[in-house]
Amino acid sequence: MGRVSTRSNPTNLIEIDKNRISILVTEVSGRRYFTLNKLDIGGLDLKGDLRVYCIARAGKTSQRFDMGTIDLLKKDSFPLEELDRSESLRFRILLHDENKPLLMASAENLRPMDESQSESLLPMEPAELGQLVWRLDINEEGPVLKYNVSVFPSSAGIENYLPFGALVLPEALRKVMEEIAKSPSRLDDEGDILSAWATWLDSFGAGRPTGDEDEVLEWCNHIINTFCERHRFASRLISELTVGADSGRSS
Repeated sequence: MGRVSTRSNPTNLIEIDKNRISILVTEVSGRRYFTLNKLDIGGLDLKGDLRVYCIARAGKTSQRFDMGTIDLLKKDSFPLEELDRSESLRFRILLHDENKPLLMASAENLRPMDESQSESLLPMEPAELGQLVWRLDINEEGPVLKYNVSVFPSSAGIENYLPFGALVLPEALRKVMEEIAKSPSRLDDEGDILSAWATWLDSFGAGRPTGDEDEVLEWCNHIINTFCERHRFASRLISELTVGADSGRSS
């Protein structure tokens, strides 16, 4: 069961664990939509007639949606038309008493899932980037890999495009590793957004980076090289390019 905690405040506001909520974002003909797929309040002692609101935000822009009540939750797809597409998309869920302004429960800083129904350590989000093909943003919400929506209409297109993974992912990961190397203690702080990377890094047997510049470079190189070896990027690209060349000659 997901964690439930109560913040220290006079209203006893209940914090809903993120694992109890699922928000799906899809893109159709260049327009984004979201659906509140799941809101699990089992065992939280919350009334079914509480009003549910969803706040979508990106940078300094936001939209507010009335999602009905807990017992009669709206599962429609809602358009996200007023948000800054160059900024990361995040959501808040607020539960209010129907007859009072009192906030009873909330979930903050929710990352949406995409069509693959997954949330990765390095989520990918569409953005209007002009002539940039990609950009990595690292802030208090963690690292996010932005891709140019004019080039790739959805993350599914990127996942199936080998050159993007082979050329972009290693450098994006290097930037994340360099951020971690600035303060490696963040990996052991469960309240830090970068702590989620600890298990992933342990699978590489890389240990923790030190403050020495040369050792940090060696640490980063080891992780990126191992990552590329696991995915066989160079071999797969050679194979794909060879097939393409053979096809061109035959035609």
